[in-house]
Amino acid sequence: MDIFSSVFLMGLLGGVHCLGMCGGVVGMLSAGLDPQVRTNPKKVVLFHLNYNLGRILSYMLMGTIFGLIGTLLAQTLQMSVFDKVLRIFSGVLMVMVGLYIGNWSSSIQILEKLGAKLWAKLQPLTQRFLPIRNLRSAFFTGLLWGGIPCGLVYGALSFAVLSGSMLEGGLIMLAFGLGTLPSLLLMASLSTQLGFLIQKPWVRRLSGLLIIVLGIMALWMPIKSMIFDSMRMNHSHSAISFPKSTNFDYLV
Repeated sequence: MDIFSSVFLMGLLGGVHCLGMCGGVVGMLSAGLDPQVRTNPKKVVLFHLNYNLGRILSYMLMGTIFGLIGTLLAQTLQMSVFDKVLRIFSGVLMVMVGLYIGNWSSSIQILEKLGAKLWAKLQPLTQRFLPIRNLRSAFFTGLLWGGIPCGLVYGALSFAVLSGSMLEGGLIMLAFGLGTLPSLLLMASLSTQLGFLIQKPWVRRLSGLLIIVLGIMALWMPIKSMIFDSMRMNHSHSAISFPKSTNFDYLV
């Protein structure tokens, strides 16, 4: 499974986390719409598409920046070692996200607390576009919305760094954003039903378990590579041997 498929599935399976974390935001944005808009389902969908277009674009911009960071790191560090370490880190981060979604561990919140400092600076800017009266305001609100602290986003960004490319970093975050899109669009129209669904422990545990499996798969690739590299080195060392002495050595 390639990186794009992995981050897409992480976004899709992490939908229960998105519903729990962004449910209040979606509810606030829906309630703030003009009454004439709220009574028109097509207009409501259009506004929410603009929210999410801005949100996904913010992910892509972050992915581009983190891809550039990966490029700079690859130029200054030993590429083979850097690649394996970062792949292990990405896999561990994905496992942590799965544990968090399944309500087994909250260790990923350490990263979310760090991201909260950035969000504290971005959040006041959203007041400029509230209440939402047009699609332009909806788009820019979504663009800032992408800065909300989220362990799921940080897990995807670690893969953007791993890509070592600005273009691929942006595309990786596009795949992740598209994975989160279904749950957030459904939330706009079925917030009550979905809110009830994600409260069920088995839903969160199943989603968390599947993300943990993806994380383990991501971990296995660099670990397998290191095992094979170690075996090849051992084999090359054992292949270097001196010929045994024979009774005919004196002829040489």
